[in-house]
Amino acid sequence: MAKTDTSRPAGAVTPVLRRARVAGYVSFGAQGFAFSLLTSEVANIQDKLGIDDGTLSILLAVVPVIAGVGSVAAGFLVGRYSSSGVLRVAQILVPVSILLAGYAPSFAVMLPVLALFGLAVGAVDATTNMQAVALQRRYGRSIILSFHGCWALGAFAGSAAASLTSRFDGKVYSNLYLTSTILVVPLLLAFGPRLLRGIGDETLTAEAKTIKIPWKPMAAICVVITLAYLGDSTVSSAGGVYMEKELMAHGWQYTAVYAVYSVPLMIGRFSGDRLTDRFGGVLIARVAAVCAVLGFLLVCVAPDAWAALAGFAVVGLGISVMAPLTFAAAGRLDPHETGIAVARLNVFNYLGFLLGAPLLTSLWQARMPYRPGWLIPATLAALMFVFAYGFDERRTGAV
Repeated sequence: MAKTDTSRPAGAVTPVLRRARVAGYVSFGAQGFAFSLLTSEVANIQDKLGIDDGTLSILLAVVPVIAGVGSVAAGFLVGRYSSSGVLRVAQILVPVSILLAGYAPSFAVMLPVLALFGLAVGAVDATTNMQAVALQRRYGRSIILSFHGCWALGAFAGSAAASLTSRFDGKVYSNLYLTSTILVVPLLLAFGPRLLRGIGDETLTAEAKTIKIPWKPMAAICVVITLAYLGDSTVSSAGGVYMEKELMAHGWQYTAVYAVYSVPLMIGRFSGDRLTDRFGGVLIARVAAVCAVLGFLLVCVAPDAWAALAGFAVVGLGISVMAPLTFAAAGRLDPHETGIAVARLNVFNYLGFLLGAPLLTSLWQARMPYRPGWLIPATLAALMFVFAYGFDERRTGAV
């Protein structure tokens, strides 16, 4: 059974906390929406600017690195400006940078725009999770998975919006303008003032410099989040290629891989809080790890495209709970709410993305058979089962 915060009476949830929770949902959803919107337009931007595949690969690798810098920078900035203050600025910069990307007339102009995007995304990822962790502590029960569920829902909506708007106007900037500026920015401006204030990071500016986060218990959850995002980016980068080249999928079958994957991802996150409160993070994470392994194995042996899609769906369900649980554990390792643990953990999110994106595609380019390649993410997913001990609250403290 998961523990609850005994320092706050059960049910002592104020209207301020409820409003902050809704504002957090908006921030997570907008981040997923904007992120998937840009990734959906990568091919169009590549054609518009005449970027070759090699250059594009370098750019796609550099952006997560810059995002990692943004995440670390956010860890320092919250001590002076608070997580809500940093988030309110950074979350506006994300859709603004996407808008600028749509208007960028040349590759030279695109470079600083992508740098801005990376820094803003890293800062938003870190501070949204700081907010979620702080709210979970005040609620006294698990609610963090629902925030990540909103991210997945936003990502699904962003991908759908990009597809729909492209039918009406072939210009990249038009799609980006309509979706990121007209829809996202007003929501963020409206709900930003409702974000949680009075978190520890706002009052520990001086002390935060001397507070140390224990790295030994952090190590296990850093491994888990790296492996989770490694699996996620492997699905998004290699799933469609496998469907088309090995299983001879047609039309929507190989373009629907991430959509099929993301629906169970949302289901797992929106239902995961109650399960975590009832059974504890260790058991939930280990059951999820088994699901991820079985999903990758099903993709490996799939006789046709339909079976492979089912496998990707099972993988989505398995990976769904991993990232939220790691952020919750990081929050427990930072009882003073400095945000340092969350910011550091978030860097491993991008490490997993960097490792996973080229994992199978580069091996396939080196003539490795398609099917055996999926044994690699299956094996790595099994390691999440091993390192799930990092979610034991006896190691990281109460929720």
